[in-house]
Amino acid sequence: MPRLLIGNRPSDDLVGTWGKSAMGWWSQRLFWFVRDGDILVLPEVPDETFLSYVTELTGTDRMSLTLVVPPAGDRPGEWLLDPELGARLSQAVAGRPVEDVFALCPNEAVAELASKLGLEHALPGYGFLSQGGALIADSKAVFRTLAAGSGLPLPEGGVCANPESAYRLISGLLARGRSVILKKEFLAAGNGNEVLTLTENLKVNGAGRAVLLRDAQDAVRVYLNERWDWLTEGRRHRVVVEQYHPGSRAVFAEFWVGDETIELGGQGEMVAEPVADHSYLPAPDLTERQETALMAGGRKLCEVLQVMGYRGVLSADAIIVDGEVLFTEYNGLVTGSTHVYHLGKRLAGEDYARDRLLAEYVSWQVPSFAEAREHLEREGIAYDPATRTGVVLLNSWRDSPGVVPYCLIAENVDAAERLKEQLKQQPRP
Repeated sequence: MPRLLIGNRPSDDLVGTWGKSAMGWWSQRLFWFVRDGDILVLPEVPDETFLSYVTELTGTDRMSLTLVVPPAGDRPGEWLLDPELGARLSQAVAGRPVEDVFALCPNEAVAELASKLGLEHALPGYGFLSQGGALIADSKAVFRTLAAGSGLPLPEGGVCANPESAYRLISGLLARGRSVILKKEFLAAGNGNEVLTLTENLKVNGAGRAVLLRDAQDAVRVYLNERWDWLTEGRRHRVVVEQYHPGSRAVFAEFWVGDETIELGGQGEMVAEPVADHSYLPAPDLTERQETALMAGGRKLCEVLQVMGYRGVLSADAIIVDGEVLFTEYNGLVTGSTHVYHLGKRLAGEDYARDRLLAEYVSWQVPSFAEAREHLEREGIAYDPATRTGVVLLNSWRDSPGVVPYCLIAENVDAAERLKEQLKQQPRP
């Protein structure tokens, strides 16, 4: 039976217009989940060369797929709920018993669309999503509440609904010689984070900006007065304030939360330079104690949300500080790593993590997708099913700034670095 796969992004209510210009490009990660007969809903017509590339690698019948996109041109409101798109979808699913509705960002718009198509039964967690559950499943503020209530270890800090409470937390941490990271409630990949510090030349990763303050009092008030609207998306959301730990490792464990079970999808390490740059799946060199703590804490968060009615992907993020695991957020949506470990399982085997490493990079500067693919073939580094190693292109070419994200499938970090060196031989545009 076909599935309905939806390539949407977080709603504007959560993240504003951040990432909206690249929505059509970003949504093409959906292709790594396709199976024969699926129906794909995308915000715009995708790059056919990339879709063909994915279906060739995964052995999917391209001609069996149905693609549905909204009418061309700027139209008001949520694109998923456009009446003409709804009519096209109704025609596409007519007479076809859809077994599952899977969205990159499960939210109330997805639930409303499922209801209009008569597919409430096929959308995991429909009741939760239909009542605004995305606000719970992707909120850094709600995460801290649930994690603290569940007894999970967290960086020192708190959730702030007003500038005064933020001032008390920030000034208190700074006065004790700590740097502070402030996080928007919903933005991802470190783009909604800023670090405040009294330390000159502090190396910062995981934040878009570092601010050197002259003191722990007046300068904090000036900063909050200038940045509060930005931090809260126009005073609509809360702000998370935490002690910043320079030099910590960022790791994650990602699960699928079902009706009865919680299954591990993959785990890994995220490297920010200064925001998300690349990741390793699985995370290299975790101690047994660290991996056990990461898995146990991630499952605990899944159990809490499962009881609340959430269903779907849940990634538990953490940092490793002085050998200890401290949890920092969760993400109830398809993350930047979900499609990576899915393709790892499809190409290198369900147990790929036993003897293979996936190294995912967000950008490789090349003149075009076709030239990127030709380079991999010419250098003999395109993914080879016989050796279960090589380079996989993760998305279509993005014309601004002219890059393709990619994944290195190798035996270990050193082997992945050697593959990466061969990529650098590609002439720049």
